[in-house]
Amino acid sequence: MIDAVGVIAEVAWALLPVPLLVAGFVRLRGWRPRNWLRIAGWAGSWVAGMALMIQAAEWVVAGEDGTSGVLRVGEMAICAAWLMLGAVMTWILAAPAPPRARSVPDKTVTGV
Repeated sequence: MIDAVGVIAEVAWALLPVPLLVAGFVRLRGWRPRNWLRIAGWAGSWVAGMALMIQAAEWVVAGEDGTSGVLRVGEMAICAAWLMLGAVMTWILAAPAPPRARSVPDKTVTGV
């Protein structure tokens, strides 16, 4: 049972970032030419996140020969990099969305 849940979690871990990446592109309206710089930043931050995931996996594999209660400098650097990456991604997405076109006429001003 635990092995089956582990396999499902591994597949979900690999597939979940794809819709989130696309949702970021939609939120930033990446199809508009003036938003390409923000989209490039968004895609670059995802590439940096993947690199951090690989580096974290390498640190786990390197420490499998024994257990240690000591926090290593490399582990702290990866944690700091994750925090910085989260702050950058939040900053990219925090810009206000462009105004939407109004389909209903504005009735606050009357032409009397």
